[in-house]
Amino acid sequence: MLENIKLSFQSIFAHKMRSILTMLGVIIGIAAIIAIVSMIQGQSEMLKSSIIGMGNNTIQVTYEDASMGGEEDYWGGGETYISAPPVSDETLEMITSDPLIDTIALFHKSWGVQAYHQMNMSYPESIAVDSTYFDLFPVDIHEGRMLTEDELNASSQLVMINEDTRTELFEGAEAVGKSIDINGMPFRVVGVFSDQKTDSDYYYGDWTEPKIYLSKGIWPVVEGYDAPTQILVKAVGPDAIEEAGQLTAGLLNADLSGMETAQYRIPDLQAITADLEAANQAFAFLLGGIASISLLVGGIGVMNIMLVSVTERTREIGIKKALGAKRYMILLQFLTEAIVLTSVGGAIGVLLGIGGAKIISNIMEMPFYISISAIVGALVFSMLVGIIFGLLPSIKASKLQPVDALKYE
Repeated sequence: MLENIKLSFQSIFAHKMRSILTMLGVIIGIAAIIAIVSMIQGQSEMLKSSIIGMGNNTIQVTYEDASMGGEEDYWGGGETYISAPPVSDETLEMITSDPLIDTIALFHKSWGVQAYHQMNMSYPESIAVDSTYFDLFPVDIHEGRMLTEDELNASSQLVMINEDTRTELFEGAEAVGKSIDINGMPFRVVGVFSDQKTDSDYYYGDWTEPKIYLSKGIWPVVEGYDAPTQILVKAVGPDAIEEAGQLTAGLLNADLSGMETAQYRIPDLQAITADLEAANQAFAFLLGGIASISLLVGGIGVMNIMLVSVTERTREIGIKKALGAKRYMILLQFLTEAIVLTSVGGAIGVLLGIGGAKIISNIMEMPFYISISAIVGALVFSMLVGIIFGLLPSIKASKLQPVDALKYE
């Protein structure tokens, strides 16, 4: 066997250009499969992080009341507009003291407020927050300053706006220190910010929208009613997201004694994960099937060149048979050459696939993942291509009669 492998490499190096062109289909097919698997895995992890963990191991706990109706789904059920009971300090302390939980933030959100400055109008996403919110979703201040913890906890008429809001209200001009009206109430702008980029931006893109931050204390006056509290919980790690969410929901539900129709819920992460994995697998099979066409073409090229090699070496085969070589020895020699040829092509394809996946992951700013099983599978598959498409030429070589082979010119 070692002698056959040595002879195979000698044949490959003796016809370098022909061997490279023969291996090209296998190289392209294997490289494409490795790169596709890497991209799918990176995209899958990115989507899980951005959708399930909001890009920073965070999960939303939603308050619902069945008496309000609403169609349930795995994101947490139907939307309601009634106010949940205030979360007690004792419950918050129990939640934040759990080792699975890093941070909890309670806030209000609305897309229905109207903001004015002189003749300009905007409908920004308005979020009434406390200081813990920015521990989960930090911002970069471009102008002015952050709202202080005291300002966020009080009923202060101060706001932070993002660049999109400044563009719509101030047409890009200086905004800090100036006044805007929100639902008819005057507020002073203390800072202009942009959201720090997270993994979720890969899924949602770089698209932004007008946004303002104001204090939770002033929110009931701005909105006109005590809007439901939204709750975000940040787990200590990605594996603890669901457990941290369930623990938080359980502690919050303990405060709902006597409210039989109300409950706190978290999204069904298992269902979301299953849907994401099913979609990614379907996508991987589709792209993998397309890439496999290159392997098929490469296999046909291997079979063609091996038939040429058998023809070129007919006299060599005749001499070996005349010296006593058995039929299986000839078959094994040419089959080994076909396997070595495709295996070398497969190895080159694996290296190119890893390099290509690394470049693509850097360009697309997504995680770089390499599947060992995909690499092993690709190499084994390339060997099978050599066996399947090298078998016919090898059988032809082994069937040659010594007399006919020696007379061949």
